[in-house]
Amino acid sequence: MRQQDRTRHMIDMLFVISLLLLFALSALMLIALGASIYKRSTDIMKNNYDNRTAFAYITEKLRQCDSTGIVELKKINKHDAIVLHSDLEGRDYQTFIYYYDGYLMELLSGEYEDDLLFEAGQKIMRIEDFKVIRLEHDTLQIDIELEDAGTVSFIAAKRSSDRDWET
Repeated sequence: MRQQDRTRHMIDMLFVISLLLLFALSALMLIALGASIYKRSTDIMKNNYDNRTAFAYITEKLRQCDSTGIVELKKINKHDAIVLHSDLEGRDYQTFIYYYDGYLMELLSGEYEDDLLFEAGQKIMRIEDFKVIRLEHDTLQIDIELEDAGTVSFIAAKRSSDRDWET
């Protein structure tokens, strides 16, 4: 009889241990699934953030300078650039928005651009390429190739009654 009790206790113990292992395995699988879903969601949110940031930054800068002769398109280091002219306290300044060494950059300078160090600009965000195309007298097509999220392409149009951006 004692042998039978021992066998029964052994079977009961094996059942409890196997149930515990099954629970632990299920918990690990659930954690792995949750981590995968979380990673996918954060990647999607990062791509959306990059898209919105690139779009919002450029359009806001262009809207701040929405009048004739203020916005100019140039080439800097064989890449397109937007130059925004402004007058601060009686002095002429230029804000350059351009691509340099893998980044969308901004540089505020005085009126002399011949001796500018474009690597000294403020890094805005990491990108692969930046293209600006003048479509009509009051619209620009801006293409920003992001590092991991493809290309953001949008059209910026002047809102003021002044027409014509310089090229």
